[in-house]
Amino acid sequence: MTKHEIAEYLTKIYDLPTPKKVNTAQFHGKRKRISGKRNIVHYKYRDYKKAYVTWDKSPYEKYLQEQTDAEMKEEEAVAVDKV
Repeated sequence: MTKHEIAEYLTKIYDLPTPKKVNTAQFHGKRKRISGKRNIVHYKYRDYKKAYVTWDKSPYEKYLQEQTDAEMKEEEAVAVDKV
C-alpha cells in the first residue's frame, strides 16, 4: 500500500479524520535455521511494511472533546428545565 492508500483507507473504513502525515517503513522477515538429524533447513518469515500515522489532534482527544461537549449541553438542558 502506498501512503495515499493508507490515508484513504483510514478515513473510509475507520471514519477517522485525514492524517497530517503518513510515514512507511519496510522490514525484512527474519531468517531462521533448524538443525535436523541429517540436514539443516533454512526458511524466512515474510517481509512486512509498517505505517506510522500522525494527526493534528488525536482521534481519542477529539472523541473526548465531543463527549464533554455533549455532557455540557445535557447539563444546560437540565438547568433550563429546572428554571
